[in-house]
Amino acid sequence: MNETFHLAGEGSTHRRIIEAALQEFTERGYKGASTRAIAERAGVNEVTLFRHFGSKLDLLRIAVEYEVSQMHVPESLEPYLEMDFRAGFTAFLREFLMQLTCQSDILMLGFAESYSHPQIVYSLRQMFWRIRISLQDFFNEMQKRGRMRKADNHVLSQMVIATLHTTPLIKKHAPSEWADQLTDERLIAALVETIASAYGISNSTP
Repeated sequence: MNETFHLAGEGSTHRRIIEAALQEFTERGYKGASTRAIAERAGVNEVTLFRHFGSKLDLLRIAVEYEVSQMHVPESLEPYLEMDFRAGFTAFLREFLMQLTCQSDILMLGFAESYSHPQIVYSLRQMFWRIRISLQDFFNEMQKRGRMRKADNHVLSQMVIATLHTTPLIKKHAPSEWADQLTDERLIAALVETIASAYGISNSTP
């Protein structure tokens, strides 16, 4: 995953190719995208493209890694833990879901292609692993502070992530009259209400 960390220091040509690839892949998919079209978008020829990236698959992998690198797991959970359970959980989910929504097209493409090209799996798996651990830590700490009842936090975290991850895919392919009802705020409110009702402890509870 070294390309991700070096991207910021690369020249403008390298960055333009990455940005052009993101546009082409999200608009046309991996099979529909061509290196010629990506090169044209970036204002370079294909020889230059392949000098920076060895193949179209490498370009997809690095593009996915770049998008993953833009998603940030909170370094500290304290701002969320200072709130009551509902407010802290809502703020945590809102920040994560906003990031996921912004990168949803390329992330969904990455997951779809990872079945045929397992090289792409690593960065996606690492991203969701970090988020799951952070969410599990949030639940653990809320329990220590007496704001949440005991639960299987490992499974609970996985359930939340699975819901958030699959929602953009459902919204993209469902009929518009149904997808339009599945807003981020309604999803967050339903998740928070479901889990808080089952496990949350209000401040007034002894």
